[in-house]
Amino acid sequence: MAGDGTAVLIKAMRDFGGEEQAMAYLKKLQANNVGPSSSTSKLAPKTDKGELLVANGDVQMNFEQSKSMPNLGIWFPAKDGGGPTTFAFPYAAGLVDKAPHTENGKKLLDFLLSEEAQEQVSAIGGGFPARTDVRPTDANAVELTKILNGVEIFEPDWSDIDENLTGYVDAWKSATGS
Repeated sequence: MAGDGTAVLIKAMRDFGGEEQAMAYLKKLQANNVGPSSSTSKLAPKTDKGELLVANGDVQMNFEQSKSMPNLGIWFPAKDGGGPTTFAFPYAAGLVDKAPHTENGKKLLDFLLSEEAQEQVSAIGGGFPARTDVRPTDANAVELTKILNGVEIFEPDWSDIDENLTGYVDAWKSATGS
């Protein structure tokens, strides 16, 4: 399990109050699973055509796909009695130890994290800036803000996930027979 599968696991553990409750939910959910899929990007066209009722994806990718797929919607599940929630699954960039052109790599990262570049993330890439002090106002930024209106964005305990991910994935495999 990687990428969005891990995101589903993290969100279920948070929304359902822990590992045991999440695994019970994911076990029930597995009965409707049509996977595996090599990428969530392959699920969106099936959802748009009505072959799937729902599919896991990320806002940034699905936002862009929805421009050419009129039946693809973005929503956030909520536990009974609760509001919709999500979290930012971190993407990362960094420098490889002892790689050539380290100074140029640093310049690239500095540019990508500059205010100027971050202002363009939504307009050019349909995504969210990494910097919390940058708030773009382009049309994509306005639409992305609307999509997240009323959605609680929580911060997972990344230390716990780092320490226990293998056990959580093993529990998920056991619960779902994956």
